[in-house]
Amino acid sequence: MKKGKSKKLTYSYVIAISICLTSFLPYVHDFELFKGMEGFSGFSSFRIGIWVISLFFWGLSGWLFAFFNSKGKPYRFTILAPLFMGFFQLLIYVLDSRKSNINGFNIKVIINLLLILIITILYFKLRDNERAN
Repeated sequence: MKKGKSKKLTYSYVIAISICLTSFLPYVHDFELFKGMEGFSGFSSFRIGIWVISLFFWGLSGWLFAFFNSKGKPYRFTILAPLFMGFFQLLIYVLDSRKSNINGFNIKVIINLLLILIITILYFKLRDNERAN
């Protein structure tokens, strides 16, 4: 077997195992290990916290997959918005900061949403203008 083919097979194997493990994440909270443990980050139990974090990570893996598969596409940069927002929220849960000011809904959220929309609209408008010239 050639070196390049072996590398590609190993890469495919790692990706396949990663997909299998990621698809299992929403069920990790069912392990006996987590039953009866006290909650964290405002969750009623440790199992609920693990379930929410696993589900968040599971959802983010889909966005990561979309980002990596959109190489060369004009809309690729817009996938960064849900990725950054999702990773931010995941960090809030993991670092037990749900009750802090950093997690509150305030004007920053609205400004971020508006900026994302404005940048996206401007990008496509400028791109269309370049194509027209």
